[in-house]
This record gives sequence, C-alpha cells and structure tokens, in this order.
Amino acid sequence: MRDPGSVVPGKGREPRALAAGAIAVAVVIWGTSAVLIKVVSTSGLVASVYRLWLAVPLLWAVPATLSSIRQRLTRDWLLASLVGGGLFAVHQILFFTSLKLTTVANVALIGALQPPLVLLVAGPLFGEAATQRALAWSLVAVAGTALVVLGASGTPGWSPLGDLVAVGNLFAFTAYFLASKQIRARAGTTEYLIGMTTVAAVIVLAVAVVTGQRLASPHGWDWPILICLAILPGTVGHFLVNWAHPHTSAFMVSIMFLAVPVISCVSAAVFLGETLNAAQLGGGVVVLVAVGAVVAAAPRAAAEELAESVAETDAP
Repeated sequence: MRDPGSVVPGKGREPRALAAGAIAVAVVIWGTSAVLIKVVSTSGLVASVYRLWLAVPLLWAVPATLSSIRQRLTRDWLLASLVGGGLFAVHQILFFTSLKLTTVANVALIGALQPPLVLLVAGPLFGEAATQRALAWSLVAVAGTALVVLGASGTPGWSPLGDLVAVGNLFAFTAYFLASKQIRARAGTTEYLIGMTTVAAVIVLAVAVVTGQRLASPHGWDWPILICLAILPGTVGHFLVNWAHPHTSAFMVSIMFLAVPVISCVSAAVFLGETLNAAQLGGGVVVLVAVGAVVAAAPRAAAEELAESVAETDAP
C-alpha cells in the first residue's frame, strides 16, 4: 500500500535490507495470528469486535498528534472510509468465523487463492489481460486448493461449512482489496487505514449486537491475546508493510508473503495439534508453488497489484 507520491523502490542497500526485515517480521506476525484467533474462547465475531475496537484508539492517536493527517480527514476521506470499511467488515466477520469453524490450514490455503482471483477478475483495472501462463497456473492453484479441501474431509477440526465461509471470505477480501486500490489513488494510506478500521469496527459491533453475541464472553487469557491481535497483526503488521513497499520490489514482497500460509499451517500443527495428511500437504505445496508462478507470470503492470494482494491475503 503506497501513499501518493511515495518514492521509487530499491534505492540504497540499507533501506532495502531494512524493508526485507520489516516484511519478514510482518510475515511472522500474520502467519501466527490465525492460531491466536483460533485459541480465543469467544466466537469469531466477538473476537473481531475486540480486534477492531482495541486498534481504533491506537490509530486515532496519529491524527491527534499530527496536524498534517488531521487536515486530510475530509468529506472525500469519509466517503472512502465508508466504502472500504463496509467491505473490510464483511471480510473480518467471515475470516474470524471461518477460523472458528474449520482448520487453520484450510483457511490459510483457501485465502492464498486471492492473487489468482485478483488477476482473473481485475484485468480492466490493471490495463492488461492476464497471460496464458498466469491463467494456467491459476487453474493449478485452484486444483491444489481442491485437493487440500478434499484431503481434509473427515479430519478433526474440519468443517465443510467453515471451508465455505473461507471461500466467502476469499471473495469478500478480494472485493475490499480492489475497492481499496481505487480509493488509495486519491487517499493517503494512513488516514484511509484509520477511517476504514473505524467504520468496520462500528459495523462489526452492530452485527454482533443484532445477532445476540456475548460481548462480555472474553475472560482470562483472552484479553492479552485480543490486545496482541489488535496491536501486532492489526496495527504493527500493516504499518511495517506500508513502510516497506516503497523500499523494495513488488516481486520480493509477493514471494516473501507466500510464507504466511506456511507459517499458519506449521503454527497450527505445533500449537493446536492440527495434522496434515499426504493429500493436504501435496495440495498445499501445489497451491503455494502455483501462486508464486502466477505472480511471476503476471503482466508487468499487474505485478505491483499482485504483490500487495499477496501481502494482505492473510492479514487479520
């Protein structure tokens, strides 16, 4: 995510090295966040409420201390925040709920299909049609995901409903991502993140109240975990990626973020006892290799878009 007027990437070794380090930290943060969501004792919707509302004060501290940001909180910013926040709220509800219903591995690997989906549905947005090679690898990625889902059938923690919700989240996040790309052409990243998160927080809270969620259900270790989700993946992770984009290449970002679903799967195996059978392992490898090939084979004008798409796929 770049603010308008950000610098050209890749000038100077030190900024590139720092950017690679920032991306690596974000990869670990986002890769392990799915496990944290899974272990919270509340429903996915309640966890999403607190993830958003605990982040809102942190984000609003920025315009409270920087007049340059306050001056950009205009009517256009509000309208952009309403659109982006509404779509992000749908993503949050579906993402957190899917993690509660099915395995972390399935949610992560289904989400990894976002770059091929972006490439297939957003040709006019990129100004170029997808290459035949990229389309072929996209089909391979879909086949690999199907193998993961079929291989998970009957395993502990698997749910066909959860996988269906994860597919819904894939489309919801893609819609949010594409809308945000248009919005950020005229709105700075920082103020958009503040407004979008605030709008999403209000919507998710309203949905939680209407559906009768137990907002007082968090207890004990739930609180430090929810605070961690708000601060680390919800705020620090996005900040690190935003900072790193102008200092590194799109291709490096996209390839590094292919590690997010890998870390999610490994973390789930280590901390949650989730197991992957041969079919799931094989399908997971196919998905990750195919998505990497899609990014590499994409038209040059689309590479930047896909890099950001990969970077945010598993961001809670």
